[in-house]
Amino acid sequence: MISEFNMSEEKNSKIEEQINQNKYLVGPGLGLIIIGLSYLVWWLMPFAFDAFFVDMRWAHNWVYAIVILNVGIAWYYKSPLSRIIAVFQAFMLPVTASGSFDTIILTYVSTFIAFLWVLTLLIEKIRGIEFLKERCSLKTRNWINLHTMVFTWILIAHISLVFLIGRLPLENQLLGFGTYAGYLANLPPESLEFATWAFDITLLAWAAIVIYEQIKLGYNYKNKPWPKFGFWWVFVCMGSSLIALLIQELTIGF
Repeated sequence: MISEFNMSEEKNSKIEEQINQNKYLVGPGLGLIIIGLSYLVWWLMPFAFDAFFVDMRWAHNWVYAIVILNVGIAWYYKSPLSRIIAVFQAFMLPVTASGSFDTIILTYVSTFIAFLWVLTLLIEKIRGIEFLKERCSLKTRNWINLHTMVFTWILIAHISLVFLIGRLPLENQLLGFGTYAGYLANLPPESLEFATWAFDITLLAWAAIVIYEQIKLGYNYKNKPWPKFGFWWVFVCMGSSLIALLIQELTIGF
């Protein structure tokens, strides 16, 4: 009896230790929240509004900020429906980055999806049960929760991919036809924006890092702490962008 009691105590102690290991949940979600909040605050500052009033095409940055922030928060809430909504939210990034649509309209759409995500979370919390729970096995629920997050990170990487592969090769050619030709109707020219280059290159690296970290952790049933490299890389993204912005100001100007 004493032996069984000791084994039970030891088991409970191990479970508690595992929970405490990941108590603060430092990982890709927190990193995206920091980027998203910083991005949003930056583009709500008076000088950013001045740039927007001069050229309304800079509204695409509000989409980026809203989506990145929403996806970061979604990492902390494991619910199939909420994370599926987060995928639709993240899909706004390649659409916006391609310049296919008016970015002011896309800002409204992203805000609506964020509202829908929050509404889903509140309803599930009030009801005390997740949507789709009765329709999904535990294995399916875990699969959706993991893979939807990975998919959102891939879509975030498309900010960089679309800029570096899709837009840059065409920009000079389009500028020959006018500053509002092709995708430039919805996005400003950015080939000489040093901060854009720095952010997109480091963001692409961030996506590769966190996907690799997720592969290493797998489903993480034991709630092990997330590797910290991807989290710290967030500050490389932001720091390199600020340095690049300073270099641009000191050389060619804004």
